[in-house]
Amino acid sequence: MNFFKNTIIFLKTIKTKPLDFVIVFVLFLASFSTIFLFATGSTGAKAELRISGKVIKTFDLKKNQTWTYRAKDGDYNKIEVKNGEIAVVEANCKDQIDVQRGFISKTGETIVCLPHNLVIEVMSGQKDEQVDYKV
Repeated sequence: MNFFKNTIIFLKTIKTKPLDFVIVFVLFLASFSTIFLFATGSTGAKAELRISGKVIKTFDLKKNQTWTYRAKDGDYNKIEVKNGEIAVVEANCKDQIDVQRGFISKTGETIVCLPHNLVIEVMSGQKDEQVDYKV
């Protein structure tokens, strides 16, 4: 009870108005709005598998499938598409970072296997060049 009494006395001494609290609260909420905007990315429709920058295969994320990339030197990556997501579920590279990445589904997300020069990128599936920008 003493805390609230001291708080009211403090607020009277600094001459705050009720509108000041509204402004502070609105600014507080606005500062977190960017988190919600970036956290909700759009789900992609397809994914491209690139080896050394060359597109090897395009996956339709709406169709469940398993496919294995095999290089001439024995390197392999087993890729699985399930429930609109894609992942490398098995690979014979040392670091296994691509396998640990897990399933991805949002436009712009990537899975990278540096030892095999493999990149999987989720794309929107739209023809608009501004949506799927490539360097």
